[in-house]
Amino acid sequence: MDFNELFLSDTKALFLGDQEENMAAYLYSTPDPNIENDPANGEVCYMELISQNLGYYLYKEEIQLINNVAKKIAAYVPPEANIIEFGPGTDIAFQNKTLPFLKAVEKFQSYIPVDVCETYLHQTQEILGRELPEIPVQIMQDDFIKNVELVQNFPKPVVFFKGSTVTNLSISNCLKFFGRISQALQPDGILIVGVDANQNESSLRKAYNDGRMAKVALSILYFINRDLPVSGFDPTAFNYEFNWVAETHCVEHNIRATEDQNFVLDGIPINIKKGTKFHLLSSYKYPVDYFQNQAIKGGLKPIDYFVDENQRMVIHVLGVS
Repeated sequence: MDFNELFLSDTKALFLGDQEENMAAYLYSTPDPNIENDPANGEVCYMELISQNLGYYLYKEEIQLINNVAKKIAAYVPPEANIIEFGPGTDIAFQNKTLPFLKAVEKFQSYIPVDVCETYLHQTQEILGRELPEIPVQIMQDDFIKNVELVQNFPKPVVFFKGSTVTNLSISNCLKFFGRISQALQPDGILIVGVDANQNESSLRKAYNDGRMAKVALSILYFINRDLPVSGFDPTAFNYEFNWVAETHCVEHNIRATEDQNFVLDGIPINIKKGTKFHLLSSYKYPVDYFQNQAIKGGLKPIDYFVDENQRMVIHVLGVS
């Protein structure tokens, strides 16, 4: 199933009420150059979020943490490893987060970036060709959550998974992901994963509830309207709502319909009433012990972890049990 098929499938599941918190993969849309002021611009909105919102600590603190502990993380990478990155992201994210880690690794076989965004993959390939030209690069355009088994194609895999992306999964899907990747990493693979452990509601609100995250989330609706077979859909007829659920360590990113709406999606009539809420995606904030216990349930073995000075961002090193 290609990207557009996945996008359509997940959008149907959301609006038909079959699934929720399933739209994180579609946050980083890029504008169509043929559309003036294209509002399907999640990547631009995200860059505004991280650059203009002083309370959005995640990006800055993960950069600091990776740069501070890159050598310690790299010590767990065997010389013959193939480093597979789940979601290299923008060129800036790659240069500030991934590159310091890769440069700290003394020797490895190859680098395999996996992303649904082809632009990110080619940017990554270009930067690495300039910075580490001796390292073979094999780009893969794929959904690494749905197709985690791709790890099995590489001997001695080390999966690098920055950006707290794993915490966009529901708790049940996170556990399933751990179960599947623990099998894919057999017998001696490693998962290096970044997580946000913050439990302070005040700082979470400053990070997410200032209007810029709303633009990021709502850009998905314009992406739907632009790229999917839909008619009669009004992406402006929704508001963003932040909700922190301390019991499940979850920041919910919801949208709520501001008016009745009837539209057709891939031939399917969909009727939405004013006030209907859709749980678009989540940002889970897992304390260290909780995350490690979930990893153990999924067949992984905690090896080490590193925490930033503000005790929020964490990098876990996990092996297979």
